[in-house]
Amino acid sequence: MPRRGIRRVAGMIAITTAIATASVAASAAAPASASPVGGSLHFGVEVAARWFAYSDPLKIATNLRPYDVVGVPMISLGGEIQPLRWTRVPVLEGVAITGAYTFAPHLTSAVTEGRDIQTSWDRGNVALRVPIRLGRGERAPVVAPRVGYGWLGFSFQETGPLAAEIPTVSYRLVRVGLDGRIGLAGPLTLVAAFEYLEPTSGGALYERFRDATLGGIDADLGVAFALAKGTEISLSFGYTRFFSTFVPVPGDAYVAGGALDQFGGVKLGIDYAP
Repeated sequence: MPRRGIRRVAGMIAITTAIATASVAASAAAPASASPVGGSLHFGVEVAARWFAYSDPLKIATNLRPYDVVGVPMISLGGEIQPLRWTRVPVLEGVAITGAYTFAPHLTSAVTEGRDIQTSWDRGNVALRVPIRLGRGERAPVVAPRVGYGWLGFSFQETGPLAAEIPTVSYRLVRVGLDGRIGLAGPLTLVAAFEYLEPTSGGALYERFRDATLGGIDADLGVAFALAKGTEISLSFGYTRFFSTFVPVPGDAYVAGGALDQFGGVKLGIDYAP
């Protein structure tokens, strides 16, 4: 009887040891991508420009000033998180919440008389993105519908009479569109995006005009280069266009048929997925 008890205990210990060993081996074999959530971080620099002009302005008006600036350095920070990666469902696991913020660290503007005016320029957005892979393998094309909210501000530190003439804007807008990726030769990937912008407000500039209506588009086109697993650099050109119409009547202080506000930039960025 004592010997049987010893054998029984020894057998239980052996089974327990085997289970523990198998568990450790399975954990060691699990891929690093088994994390329940995923994501990436983005840092970028940009050389940007703005061109603003009125369409059909009153010929004798002196309070409708165009504006342009080129070669503005900007810094961009952003990233995305994939909260449903744990599902391992092909579409759901790639669903991402994205965000970005871009600003000009230093910018001044000057009027014809040569006086400098401190100027602020920033933009940002948050969005829900749903990537869909159009084929098998990591190099298959990807298209991603996206919807989100964004803002773009361009303001001047001016409190004198000039404040009522310069194009200060504060766009608040809904963004709806697509982005996509197509693998090229080797580590190169073509990246593109297009969004329709539906502004909910435009800021001080548009408050000067009667019955202003606003619309906009945003587009990006560039290439990305994979440096290492989880890291890539990208070079792209971005273009944003806001178009508006006004309905002035005789006696209005500001008279124009509309305005065209354009923003562009060459962007260099790096993305890292831990």
